[in-house]
Amino acid sequence: MSFTDRDTFTPMSTSQSHISTRIVGIASGKGGVGKTTVAVNLALALCQQGMRVGLLDADLGLANSQILLGVSAPLNVGDVFDGHKNVTDVAVETPQGLLLIPGASGNQSLANITSMQATSLIDQILQSYPDLDVLIIDSAAGLSSANMSFLDTCAVRLLVMQDEPASIADAYGLIKLESRKDRLASLFLVPNRVGSELLGKALFDRMNVVCMKFLEEPVNYLASVLQDELLGRVTRKRETVIADHPTSAAAKNFTLLAEALMAQLPCNDVPEVI
Repeated sequence: MSFTDRDTFTPMSTSQSHISTRIVGIASGKGGVGKTTVAVNLALALCQQGMRVGLLDADLGLANSQILLGVSAPLNVGDVFDGHKNVTDVAVETPQGLLLIPGASGNQSLANITSMQATSLIDQILQSYPDLDVLIIDSAAGLSSANMSFLDTCAVRLLVMQDEPASIADAYGLIKLESRKDRLASLFLVPNRVGSELLGKALFDRMNVVCMKFLEEPVNYLASVLQDELLGRVTRKRETVIADHPTSAAAKNFTLLAEALMAQLPCNDVPEVI
């Protein structure tokens, strides 16, 4: 399936192509807040729960999920968009059973794909892997049209943020866009790199007060990811806390995050593609 002919290829909507795969988007208003670390470890934690999980690295210009997972990915979605390969050609399965669809790095053209191309990619993944229980989309940071197109295909969206001014401001910008689409009910905040669950909840409460004041509707809290030096060390070693340090506090933290997410996932995901 080629994505190069934008005028003649008409994608099947995700609501038509598959009804059992729960699609979860991981987003952030700005870069550098640990979004991909959250996405990778959350995906592995869901695998540990016995779920068949796919991870799409949709940061199509600066992808690095394969680095965090410590796997080799000779091909990526750039080859799919070029029409040279199918999703099944580029996908890589990790030893933990996670299906990774690698993004591209250093390809500026892929950072500006159209909404139709984004939806087409999701369709091909769902059609190629109908056994997936969950598809996690690790979107790029920011509010580009390509990022929002990927989030449009999701039934649940997680917004990763840190307790620092730029992250809070940019996270609020994404929340406003989601509010205009009337879907804050499916948006959950994940405070990252906080000192404790209590501090993470306090950060969420501050953001929620702003949302209630200016948007007149609340956002949701999922769970917090605590600051842990182990996360930096395993990345440098091309390890993961879930696979290589399963008894660590960080691994337990992501297991709790996965359990919190599972409690929020609908039994049958039929997202409305906008």
